[in-house]
Amino acid sequence: MFSVKNKKFMVIDGNALIHRSWHALPPLTTKAGEMVNAVYGFTAVLLKALREFKPDYVALTLDRKEKTFRHDEYDKYKATRVKAPAELYQQIPKVKEVAQAFGIPIYELAGYEADDLIGTLAHSVDGTVEKIIVTGDLDTLQLINDQTKVFTMKRGLTDSVLYDAKIVKQRYGLEPEQMIDFKALRGDPSDNIPGVKGIGEKTAIELLQEFKTLDGVYKYVNQFKSSPLYGGATAAAGQAKIHRSSHRSSGAGGTGKSKEKIKERILELLKQYKNDAYLSRKLATIKCDVPIKFNLTDANFGSFNREQTAELFSRLEFNSLLPRLQNLMAHATTPASQTAENKFERDKIKFKYYLVDQEKDFVKFFNKLKKQKEFVFDTETASFDSVTAELLGISFSWKAGEAYYINFQFPISNSQFPNKSQIPNPKKVNLFNYQGNNSRVNEWLEMLKPIFEDKKIKKYGHNIKYDIEVMASLGIKVRGIAGDSMIASYLLNPGSRQHNLDAVTFAEFNFQKITKEDLLGKGREKIEFREVPLAKLYLYSCEDADFTFRLIKKLLPKLKAEKLFKLFLEIEMPLVKVLAQMEMYGIKINSKFLANIKIRTDKRIKQLANKVYQAAGKKFNINSTQQLREILYDKLEISTLGITKTKTGLSTGADELMKLKGQHPIIALIQEYRELAKLSSTYIDALPELVNSQTGRLHTSFNQSVTATGRLSSTEPNLQNIPVRTELGREIRQSFIAAAGFQLLSLDYSQIELRLAAHMSGDKKMIKAFASGADIHRATAAEINQVKLENVTAEMRQQAKATNFGILYGQGPHGLSQNADIPYARAKEFIDQYFKIYQGVKKFIDQTIKSAKERGYAETLFGRRRYLPEINSSVLQVRKAAERMAINTPLQGTAADIIKIAMIKISRILNELNSNEHESNNAQMAPIRMLLQVHDELLFEVRTDLVKEVAKKIKRIMEEVIKLKVPIIVDAKSGDNWGEMETITNYELRITNYE
Repeated sequence: MFSVKNKKFMVIDGNALIHRSWHALPPLTTKAGEMVNAVYGFTAVLLKALREFKPDYVALTLDRKEKTFRHDEYDKYKATRVKAPAELYQQIPKVKEVAQAFGIPIYELAGYEADDLIGTLAHSVDGTVEKIIVTGDLDTLQLINDQTKVFTMKRGLTDSVLYDAKIVKQRYGLEPEQMIDFKALRGDPSDNIPGVKGIGEKTAIELLQEFKTLDGVYKYVNQFKSSPLYGGATAAAGQAKIHRSSHRSSGAGGTGKSKEKIKERILELLKQYKNDAYLSRKLATIKCDVPIKFNLTDANFGSFNREQTAELFSRLEFNSLLPRLQNLMAHATTPASQTAENKFERDKIKFKYYLVDQEKDFVKFFNKLKKQKEFVFDTETASFDSVTAELLGISFSWKAGEAYYINFQFPISNSQFPNKSQIPNPKKVNLFNYQGNNSRVNEWLEMLKPIFEDKKIKKYGHNIKYDIEVMASLGIKVRGIAGDSMIASYLLNPGSRQHNLDAVTFAEFNFQKITKEDLLGKGREKIEFREVPLAKLYLYSCEDADFTFRLIKKLLPKLKAEKLFKLFLEIEMPLVKVLAQMEMYGIKINSKFLANIKIRTDKRIKQLANKVYQAAGKKFNINSTQQLREILYDKLEISTLGITKTKTGLSTGADELMKLKGQHPIIALIQEYRELAKLSSTYIDALPELVNSQTGRLHTSFNQSVTATGRLSSTEPNLQNIPVRTELGREIRQSFIAAAGFQLLSLDYSQIELRLAAHMSGDKKMIKAFASGADIHRATAAEINQVKLENVTAEMRQQAKATNFGILYGQGPHGLSQNADIPYARAKEFIDQYFKIYQGVKKFIDQTIKSAKERGYAETLFGRRRYLPEINSSVLQVRKAAERMAINTPLQGTAADIIKIAMIKISRILNELNSNEHESNNAQMAPIRMLLQVHDELLFEVRTDLVKEVAKKIKRIMEEVIKLKVPIIVDAKSGDNWGEMETITNYELRITNYE
């Protein structure tokens, strides 16, 4: 037995985590087509456990494919289990790779299960070592004692619980050592352990609470003869309760043959299935004496090869886990070189990073900079608000391993100002009004301005849009923007959400950068950027510039190799500048109008809550999933047919409530309550808080590197989710208003994805319908229902519309039946009829799927790719999901590309129209401003007298971005606010002069 005081030993139940991950996570594949969702889930839990428990020793246990001693005892052991698909088992070698990369020893032995190895390893270490079992199930609860705990998942892979004896008692009312006998009585269907037929969890618990052990139960049962009790008890299936008397006999066995001890039927069940009970106890008991060689020192954790581990993460494309790996390394006790302080020391020694805060140093730097044909720059600011942020400094790099930080503020240390309230807040640095400590700043910025504004000198950055906005706020317009490593990473890996500089650097170079947490600290000790000592800030910023330069040199050739460079150069990079200008303009918000909406909405939410309580017959927390579940499915007994079951019970999610629509009045009330509550918190309450105090406008952030299809998204606020068709959604849009003397102008692509479907498929009927100017949904409804156009009802059109769009999203009969609110059979009939009418669309879909299977990706007309290796999966569910993505990506992705190109072209025209006034970020000076992009719509703020003229020009640009086999139509509307706009007629927009 191994003894090491005050240490932690973590034992991992590999198979339990692998299987749980497989079922909990959607299909995840690498570009090479390798399924990795189980490996990903295992790794995510491993990282979480390592971070949470900081173990000194770690071991992994795995099952073997051979049968075990339990199969010898009971040939039906695990016989009812559905064999997992090959794609799950194919991931086990990769799980082993992950363990080996972390230096974790693996234990497996033929004839035994992982649980037996866990028990043996845990028992081979004495009580001075704390033991933590990491698993995905509850089989090992029996091993819990004062030194052993079980860490497992309650739901999915994120909701975890750490079981000790107290938590087991709270959950089951039993001690950990009673869990074996609990299984002996109740059985375990997942392993086909029979237990006592007819006894469920509740009865098993009550029996053990009364008699302590299985032997105690049978000591009592054996007092009775084998003949039926009390004149004919039978062994009918089903559960029954133990009858308690107020005068319980002492001890587990008891002495009297009192009828109150156990119901007759339970007694008969226990007698009839006694052999099964003792067999089940044997099967459920974890062996703790497996003949396996184990030395605790072999499980030492912490000295793994970080570079190799990072390389494995990169190969498996675990981009979202890379920051967690970085974080683990940053907080590891070994080696010391990974600590935050030593990162700064490392950079000082390893790289040529220079601090420039003296005039002589600046002159030397400037003389070097002006000779460069390209460079990376990165701004450091006191906040993340690019419009009003205070500039602290700028870093530059034009050579790997070398960077310069130009300091524009003297650092403020905690020692200078022990009380944070005393820290001065100098005015924002700008060329015309700088009141910082360094009188040379104006001169330095003026010297840098011509270089930044020289379009012949190439500038690069990581999320360079932010830096462009910061420089614009200083009166410097950055020209010659040539590349952004964040966007390059996104185009190469559109399915990933991890494109921040730390993650991409780690993925490409296995280098752990100085993090913001290293720089600022965390919790109560966290400081502001302005408080960071200059000796640290300059190294942090130089490192950002240096590795951005390295990424540019590495990723741009990759873009060329993948034939994505044209998309990068001609669409994504020009768009950066357009989005920067839109963000700087911002949009005006009517906060008073929102305040009035809030009063009415809060009143309506309260009314709805009271109606829900009335319908439920009691007051409860509507926002509590558990309480709502009890009301809907237990108290009101609403049918659960077809309702998804989660780990914690029946779902009450939005999709599930849609299935329950019409079954009870409470459903519609809850749906409306949820919608109003969400809109209230997300927009009505939030929008006034997001208005910039200096500009008086709301400045949303547009994201180019989020969606897999290429669509833009936005944050603070998320404009894409404001509903268009609901009354409250329209009211919220009314709060977006034009400035005095201006109007809002909306131009929206009409049915662009359907038009693209007609173009790409070449379907003659669809092309003819669009060419004639017909309502495509009405035309489809007429064909499907075999009626004349004039006889198409509103319901028919709505169903046809759902079918048109459903087909583009790869929906089958089930999805269409839900969206169109029609029976499954009718939905199937609709789809069959649709493909008979639009045979070209069916051929296009089939060919698109075939192409994606052959190439491993779907592609837009402009060359944007979405990698779909899972499209060749042998798992039907996985493959079908990928096929739906393959169908939709060329359409939605091309629509995204079209509006991006339109924005770029429109911006160039607006620059000419606005003349020199567009040079400023002052929204009041430019007569025409592009403000927002939402789905297929662009929103402008235009001086009132220019609205119709500008609408003509923009409409023409948008409609001529690409030539299709069908006309592209753009609808134009204008008004004082976004929610109340009037259509500008085609006659008014008729173009007679194309100047």
